[in-house]
Amino acid sequence: MEYKGDASDYSESEMVEIQVEAIDFKREYDLLVKVMRRLEAMVHSYDTFTIGDADNHMGWHFFTLYVSKGLIIRLANFLGNEFLSVKGKSMEHKFVNLLARHLKQAGSNARVVLMADFMSSKYGLF
Repeated sequence: MEYKGDASDYSESEMVEIQVEAIDFKREYDLLVKVMRRLEAMVHSYDTFTIGDADNHMGWHFFTLYVSKGLIIRLANFLGNEFLSVKGKSMEHKFVNLLARHLKQAGSNARVVLMADFMSSKYGLF
């Protein structure tokens, strides 16, 4: 199954926001960049993500990873059934779970959550 659209159909402003939670900011930041660059290289895309400034609360560092929807579509098309088999109800959810898997394999202890889910009533915020 191939997702409709091409990565070039999306402007840079169409980004998926992912909340990243880490205790060791420097280590987790470096691992996140390494994993994201590896994912970009798989589909020959570059400069498709940015990382926001970190906030420090009670020993935890919270920051936002912004990922181009175009990168997610390219990965879905490239990985095919592997991407489709990842748990999640949408492309964005599948990408976050795929990213979490790759981070864990790289030795990261960071948690990643789709910002849209984080803001929902599922977490008791609204």
